[in-house]
Amino acid sequence: MDPEKQRQHDGAVEADIERLPVDLLAHILSLLSPFRDLSMAGGVSRRWRWAVERSLASRRRLSFAGQRTGDDTAARLVRAAVNLRDLDISRSCWGCRITDDGLIKISSADCVGNLTSISLWGLAGITDKGVVRLVRTGSFRLACRCRLFIYFPD
Repeated sequence: MDPEKQRQHDGAVEADIERLPVDLLAHILSLLSPFRDLSMAGGVSRRWRWAVERSLASRRRLSFAGQRTGDDTAARLVRAAVNLRDLDISRSCWGCRITDDGLIKISSADCVGNLTSISLWGLAGITDKGVVRLVRTGSFRLACRCRLFIYFPD
């Protein structure tokens, strides 16, 4: 990198992108569509992780389909996506490992009441326990191919 495009900060070289305001970095990251890219960007530094979470706040659709995502990661990302309307946690070929615990954690997210659809296709680690908790919290269309769910309100 050109020395003019670097500066010293606590003995380390800082790239130009690190000087961007977090809001601008969050906007740039919101343009990343594959979840894998967004997830990798969050691993760069604490600042980038915070920017990723801020970029999630503006998303209306989030898909974990085909990604190796567990309960805690999925719940954390869904909690950050406060404007979420469409959530896809389908397993696909080798992906999501969401269980009832993950669905219960997701059901506590602020955005769940605003969801219009959620896809749980192919998730073998979920049972009625997690799905009923999620359905009670939100008012959305549930797409699930793994088994028949019948919900009877109390």
